[in-house]
Amino acid sequence: MKRITLAATLLACLLMSTVALAHGGHRHDAKGTIAAIDEARLTLADTEGTEHLFTITEATAFMRGTEASSREDVVVGERSVVIYEKKDGRNVAIEVKLGPKME
Repeated sequence: MKRITLAATLLACLLMSTVALAHGGHRHDAKGTIAAIDEARLTLADTEGTEHLFTITEATAFMRGTEASSREDVVVGERSVVIYEKKDGRNVAIEVKLGPKME
């Protein structure tokens, strides 16, 4: 009887942890090439050619290497990593990481 109770408790803990991991608010990252950008959206094309759309907010941070940057510094065609969260069915960009500026 103790084994059945222990097994049931372990199973319940595993199921609860799976549900907790499935909820929103977790950060993800996407790597690719900037396909388009405007005031509110950024489109990133991955290596397979799939385009991913991200919403840009006032809180979105832009970094070029280790230096702070801005949306105006983003160049279509350059490689990038976008850190984002899913909110209300949208991919909201938290941070856009760009490579160091080529001279």
